[in-house]
Amino acid sequence: MDIYTVKNQILNYLTKAQKSGICHYIASFVKKHYKKELPEIVELFIEEEKYYLDIKQSRFPWLNEYIENDDFLKDVELYIKENQKACFYKETQKPIYEQQKLYAKEQRKKVQDFKMSKQPPTKAQTYYYKSLCKKYNFEPELDLETASRLDFKTAISEILEKTKQNKF
Repeated sequence: MDIYTVKNQILNYLTKAQKSGICHYIASFVKKHYKKELPEIVELFIEEEKYYLDIKQSRFPWLNEYIENDDFLKDVELYIKENQKACFYKETQKPIYEQQKLYAKEQRKKVQDFKMSKQPPTKAQTYYYKSLCKKYNFEPELDLETASRLDFKTAISEILEKTKQNKF
């Protein structure tokens, strides 16, 4: 079973708003404690809710009539179990997700570089390049008429790297 199937099968005696609220809260609660054992998570949840009901500060005041109900406890345990599975699954998928993010970042960089290679340089780039060459006594290597925005960017980076290496 997956979490959506379980969600449709449990807590059907609550209103939609009540069910949605308690399910969202349980999901966030499980995210904090998913590495603990299932009975321990259930016990923590029940204890916390009883505490808040006792001091009359519960997010779910209607929970008072269900907190001792066996059906409610079974439903909560089942939902916590499925949320715990989802959290463990997300944890196992995290390295793959990170690789996908890194790959997407590289692809965006390639596209940006390709676009820059087709665009003429900005006035600010040409001015900055000329002033760096003059300041550090470099002979301008780029043809200012035919060079692209990417060419200027790499040339400026190279000049800055050379001067940084010479300073240290």
